[in-house]
Amino acid sequence: MVHCKSVAFAALPLLIFPSALPAYGQQDRTSALLEEVVVTARKREEGLQDAPIAISAFSGDTLEYRGVTNIGEIASYTPNLTFQNNPSFSGSSNSAAVYIRGVGQKEFLPTTEPGVGIYVDGVYIARSVGAILDLVDVEQVEVLRGPQGTLFGRNTIGGAISLTTRKPGPEFRGSASVTVGDDNRADLSASIDIPLSDTLYSMLSVASFSRDGYVTREDGVDLGDDDTLTGRFALRWLPSANLTVDLAVDATRDRENGPAFTLVGINHGSPIDPDTPPMAVIHNVGANLAAGGPPVPCATPDMPLNLAVPGCYDNRYIQGDDYNAGTAPAFSELDLWGASANISWGLSESLELRSITAFRDLDSQFSRDGDHSPLVISQFFDDLQQEQFSQEFQLLGETQALNWILGGYYFKEEGDNINLLDFSISSFRSGGAFDNEARAAYGQLTYDFAVKWSATLGLRYTEEEKSFLPDQQIISNPFAGSGHPLLDAPFMQAGTRVLPFVEKEIEITETTPMVSLAYQASDDLMIYGSYSKGFKSGGFTQRVFPPIVAGFTAPAGTPDSDLIPTFFPEFVEVYELGIKYASADNRFTVNGALFHTDYKDLQVQVFTSVAPVTENAGSASIDGFELEAKLIPGRGWLFDVGVGYIDASYDELDEATALFSRDNAFERVPEWTMNMGASREFGLDSGAAIIARGNVSYQSRTYNDTFNSPVIAQDGYSVLDASISWVSPVDKHRVTFGVKNLTDEDYFVTGVAGDAFQSQEVVVARPAQWYLTYKIEF
Repeated sequence: MVHCKSVAFAALPLLIFPSALPAYGQQDRTSALLEEVVVTARKREEGLQDAPIAISAFSGDTLEYRGVTNIGEIASYTPNLTFQNNPSFSGSSNSAAVYIRGVGQKEFLPTTEPGVGIYVDGVYIARSVGAILDLVDVEQVEVLRGPQGTLFGRNTIGGAISLTTRKPGPEFRGSASVTVGDDNRADLSASIDIPLSDTLYSMLSVASFSRDGYVTREDGVDLGDDDTLTGRFALRWLPSANLTVDLAVDATRDRENGPAFTLVGINHGSPIDPDTPPMAVIHNVGANLAAGGPPVPCATPDMPLNLAVPGCYDNRYIQGDDYNAGTAPAFSELDLWGASANISWGLSESLELRSITAFRDLDSQFSRDGDHSPLVISQFFDDLQQEQFSQEFQLLGETQALNWILGGYYFKEEGDNINLLDFSISSFRSGGAFDNEARAAYGQLTYDFAVKWSATLGLRYTEEEKSFLPDQQIISNPFAGSGHPLLDAPFMQAGTRVLPFVEKEIEITETTPMVSLAYQASDDLMIYGSYSKGFKSGGFTQRVFPPIVAGFTAPAGTPDSDLIPTFFPEFVEVYELGIKYASADNRFTVNGALFHTDYKDLQVQVFTSVAPVTENAGSASIDGFELEAKLIPGRGWLFDVGVGYIDASYDELDEATALFSRDNAFERVPEWTMNMGASREFGLDSGAAIIARGNVSYQSRTYNDTFNSPVIAQDGYSVLDASISWVSPVDKHRVTFGVKNLTDEDYFVTGVAGDAFQSQEVVVARPAQWYLTYKIEF
């Protein structure tokens, strides 16, 4: 096998010395990018430069051209977007943590909600597990920045990511591709359009993604692997000129070993929260006693390594970026399928009725060893089952000066999330059943009240009912009979309920407005200002330990339902000023926005117990800007650049609840994000072409938890990707060789520091990785 670095640098001359390739004398393929980008961010088709909102749009061809295979990779090309695969302390290989403009959510638990909504063909994807979608037959991806509380609704206070799939066409056509690369990478995909009649078209797409992991355990399990099979079948029926029916069924199957966590540190001292049981310290006291020593920890901050005690949980288990000493089961299995029906009926030339009906089913199990050792400090297993149904109706109208939309939305989900947790102080079952229902009515209109002026007004009313039935019980207690006043307390015995087995319900009613004003200063330049409001639902703290028992860990006589901890919605109000400029020939575009966010009733997540506890603990202000530009000067050149800046700070914070300072930085929100790309196409006399591209992305220092723990923080870093493609005449064949992370940058994808577990973990990104893709279209 060729060493990836030597191959990678062999491609550099194509970027640095473009004269090494033949010049061309025909129209280049970059001319296709001069066409205006059409977006649907406001539920209707309009030009990107005409929509008075902050939005980044990527066509499927553009994403394929950049080597992007899943939705999470678009963060490298989008200002002020953080998109991590963040399994937290679960073992899921597919768990999205998305932040836009400093607002988002990292937790996968179904009793919490995301802060950035992900949509596929208008269908909301409720759960973060399974939300890192593979991009197969995607027509376009749109990233909407800022709260989308009117047209998209709750849980989009940071923004929304909207995927539009490719629809079947009237002609027989198809494509197939194969990609090979580092770590036995083998990706296969195929898509075929088959017209069934003059009015009925079908499309079938299948893809397989396979790759070895890059972190190895003692038992040979390779973490960070990929083994995914996905498929989609779609029908488009055109029974009349004014009626379109799109039906689709999709399914995904993942069978993997889990995320590539490694241990980078152990807190051998006291937890941040004095009421939190220090599980590593407790284990190490027992290990020292078993070795014949006194009842003190075998490892301390002053002596973090103690090889004289075989059972000591100490720094011997910190073994670098590519090794994990865990022995507990490690796997991540996911089965996901969905069906949708999108119907569009043109009632007249100016009136359209739409219906979006969808059902999705998620079945997943995942497990991992959180202490990275043969010992039992913290080991996790999850079983997550979820079903969701949604129905939306939209009525759209348009006149010469006015366009409007009225909509109604219904959403229902239910499921179970059972957690089996083995800790040094106890083994217990956590989790429970959840049931959520939401209804909304909304309207938005845009009125061109003068030659160059237009105003947009929107309003959404939302009602929600949410319930949680905890099914949590202690299974065993290794300290039973020890007489320890806490570890052998009555509420710590086997069979004790961690939370009462009663259903807790909450109801939420909110109204979210928006208003914007746009001024078309010239044919090339638009200036707009807007105000918008959004909210993220409240919920329940699902994982709790020690048990909350009236008369022991809660006041005597407390009603059972009051023992189940809840939190309330959080809100943002955003003021934005933006510009959109496009030259007359569309060769140069610049889009930018300044924004100010008032963030109220913050759902602050602190990791002091066995899981993150969510509290409404303060308020904050977020200021920033984005700037995106694209230049197509001709002769096959394309340049694009994006810059994002965020200044986020806590205005008020209940430090006694949050246990961190209001001076701390927001977690998972870098101050600066930047990306810059350049490509050049060289036409050949045969009509074929060679295209070379390089892209560099940068983000400044990022903290992976609210405590700003330095050991899992990531310093600023840059990642360089490069590729070169040969494209045949009429684009029938394409061969691409590329390298991601060309300079072999060492950086964290995510990090977790559990205050109770005292282990500090990270997922380090893969090193430089090459790939070779062949694609054929027919």
